[in-house]
Amino acid sequence: MYGVRRGIKSPGEFGVSDILGLGLSGAAGIVAALVTDYQQQGEASALFTINQWIVQLGGILGFSEIPLWMVVLGMTTIGAVSIFYFQPITRQGAFAQGFGLLAVIMTATPTGLAGGIQAIGNALPGLEPAGTHEASMMGGQIINASYSPGGARLYQVQQGHDPAKYDVHLRINFPDGFPADVDTLIRTGAIRGRLHNDDTGETWNLFRSAGGTVRQQGNSLIIEAGVPARSATARLWVRVECKGYTIEEQSATATLGETLSWSVDMQPSKTPLFLQRFGRSYKY
Repeated sequence: MYGVRRGIKSPGEFGVSDILGLGLSGAAGIVAALVTDYQQQGEASALFTINQWIVQLGGILGFSEIPLWMVVLGMTTIGAVSIFYFQPITRQGAFAQGFGLLAVIMTATPTGLAGGIQAIGNALPGLEPAGTHEASMMGGQIINASYSPGGARLYQVQQGHDPAKYDVHLRINFPDGFPADVDTLIRTGAIRGRLHNDDTGETWNLFRSAGGTVRQQGNSLIIEAGVPARSATARLWVRVECKGYTIEEQSATATLGETLSWSVDMQPSKTPLFLQRFGRSYKY
């Protein structure tokens, strides 16, 4: 019975209205902690990482389209129900308990910051002898194969070359232009972008460079990146978020040895980004 362990009231004197008020206070504490983390951490917020975990779990159970608002609702419910375990005796205590509970969860959750986009890999050099050439991957090494005029297949392991990468040339078009200087948009989180490889599960930040190039050309951003590969083809995903535009998410198939020319057209929107984000499922 609520209040049996401690309380200002005698055990059993906590009525429905008392429990409801304490539950709402606990939920409010969770919401306050969520808002604080979201505002302070931006795309590094643990909320996005938790969404990814739940999407992965949902994929095992047969459903994966779990938007961010459902994660918020679930965590708020946890804050409300947790009063039955911690049994705070005041609404201020319930609020602090909910806030502290989520703070612990957020602290234990790793940030989901992605690495910078990489440079396009060097082209694989072929073998000099005449014949048909192939390139493949065995045990993480690049293998060059050629056929001699007699039909014998010759192998040569390439040493000292960059790992195989998909060559991605991405053009993001903003028909209404940019709402501010691009550098300012990136710094303030008003523009974000992710590039994801379904085959390897790796994700990169489109606007953080680790050798890749990002340049502005009129009302477009041109991004050239090398995406590490472990198979001949892979499904790549890109998600772009920008103030004044609808969040855009697309996929395309990349093939080793071929340039993936990818164009993304942003659609103008007056809906604030934070509202759009709560309606989306963050898988990467």
